Amino acid sequence: MKQKVILFDIDYTLFDTEKFKGTNLQTFSLYEEAVDVLAKLKENAYLGIFSEGNHNLQKTKLLKTKIHNSFAKRYIHIVANKEEKVEEILKKYKKYLVFLVDDKLTVLYQAKQLFPSLVTIWVKRGRYALKQSPIEGFTPDAIIGSLRELPPIVLSK
Repeated sequence: MKQKVILFDIDYTLFDTEKFKGTNLQTFSLYEEAVDVLAKLKENAYLGIFSEGNHNLQKTKLLKTKIHNSFAKRYIHIVANKEEKVEEILKKYKKYLVFLVDDKLTVLYQAKQLFPSLVTIWVKRGRYALKQSPIEGFTPDAIIGSLRELPPIVLSK
């Protein structure tokens, strides 16, 4: 059986970006279930980050919310544009069963096209997820509203 790796987006997936923006970028907080779920998942999979944005700001989010130790450095990928780097990053995980957890349907779709064995999990919350139109011919492997729904999905594979 393949080792499992779960790659998380940061914003709107682990990190409460609405709260951050609403406090003029002063309040660094996670969704309430994030810490417990990461602890649970860590027992069965390697945890990683595949996120886009300003590298220093994204790292600061992980540090200020004290979850940086949940992720081994080699599994942290913060890039300027995920869609440009998705193939390069995911290629590194050919020997793993990869779960990609993101709020952007377009990223999940692109990843699934490149790596059909990947498990796509759409976190349907946040400003992107709520505005996205369906992509014809694509349905994520799972659609969740909270990370609490993630452990049974990972354990079932």
